Amino acid sequence: MMNARRCLEATVLGGCTFVLSAALLPLVLAPGDTPMEGNPIWKLILAASYLGVSAILLSDYRQTWLCIENNPLLVAMVFFALLSCLWAYTPALVLQRSVAVLGATLFGLALASRFSLEDQLRLLSWVFRIIAVLSLLCVLLAPRIGIASGEQDGYWRGIFGHKNGLGQIMAIAILVEWLLPAKTRLSKCLNFATILLCAILLFFSNSITAMIAITASLIFIQVYRFTRGSLRVPMFAIVSIIALVITSSVLLLATDNAAVTAALGRTSSLTGRTEIWQWVMYFAQDRPILGYGYSGFWGGAAPESIALNDRLGFQVMYSHNGYLDIFLTLGAVGLLLSLLQIGVGIKRAFYRSERGASSVDYWPLAFVFYFAVHNVAECTILTQDLEWSIFVAAIVGTGTLLAAESATNKDFLRLQTEQYS
Repeated sequence: MMNARRCLEATVLGGCTFVLSAALLPLVLAPGDTPMEGNPIWKLILAASYLGVSAILLSDYRQTWLCIENNPLLVAMVFFALLSCLWAYTPALVLQRSVAVLGATLFGLALASRFSLEDQLRLLSWVFRIIAVLSLLCVLLAPRIGIASGEQDGYWRGIFGHKNGLGQIMAIAILVEWLLPAKTRLSKCLNFATILLCAILLFFSNSITAMIAITASLIFIQVYRFTRGSLRVPMFAIVSIIALVITSSVLLLATDNAAVTAALGRTSSLTGRTEIWQWVMYFAQDRPILGYGYSGFWGGAAPESIALNDRLGFQVMYSHNGYLDIFLTLGAVGLLLSLLQIGVGIKRAFYRSERGASSVDYWPLAFVFYFAVHNVAECTILTQDLEWSIFVAAIVGTGTLLAAESATNKDFLRLQTEQYS
């Protein structure tokens, strides 16, 4: 009975993983239809996915409540997004979009409450392998679909609607395979083949942001593992070095923007991003505390976004920076909650990496680092996006393990005290 239940949960959560990856569905839906534009088929698929996720969470409500109880910042972020409809220009739209991100958050919660970190990696691995193979087949057998045209002419997009969608999922897939334990020769071959395929798809997608984020993450986690395992460098020293490298990189980008971006094959405006960032900061000053409401600015949700589109000459759908986007839509309160949540995630991930010897124990740290870097030029903080759900699963799962370990230690000390008293 338990095996059947486990298989059912894996099927539901695996299906939800595929849906939130935004793979394949953009190809079968009518052009231009997205969840935010209210496509009924997409809404029905999401509703069915979240209904299945809710059933899984309710089936073990005690564990679900424990996860919620241990993550007050996450609860506060989602609640604040829901509450933001009260001061938005378009309250009904903001409420609809915040309910959608609640569903994506619950999916991450279900992953953490029902699967160990290793099981999470295995589930993600198989879904990503299917997506990678389908994307390659699409490029080879149906190039008019799998290879973009127009402004992105020649770049691979596989079974995604945009090349950056393929790049994002392939980057995460590489990180998953890199840290997934391989115990047999067959599993090692599958790991290597998947990493190679995903790297090829990522390269030809020309998704520079994803390339930089995954490269930085792999270098970081390997250096961290070496310094902690072989050199026994204290954690505070590692954190200080990481902070110094990140600060130096930001200063280099700010002072010599043209040289850095030219080396990356981009213009000094980072393909128009810096101009968008300047306008985001300008409009954010009008509502610096609470913002325009969750996802309540872009796409005509606020009149200022229409004026900005007219000025720039093209439609802007988001800030291309997760931190700025949160500041714009949820103000300083939302940004503070987000930064605190990422900080808690980093703290938990560091503690988990110190307590284990398996590569799985480095997964939360590697992914939180990737998430933080990726959001410098993309927006996945508190969004209906698979990357956000995986972030939730990583930090919630790690927090639950640490809480259980702390409770076990307290019980042990209590028994020892009673024994010798």
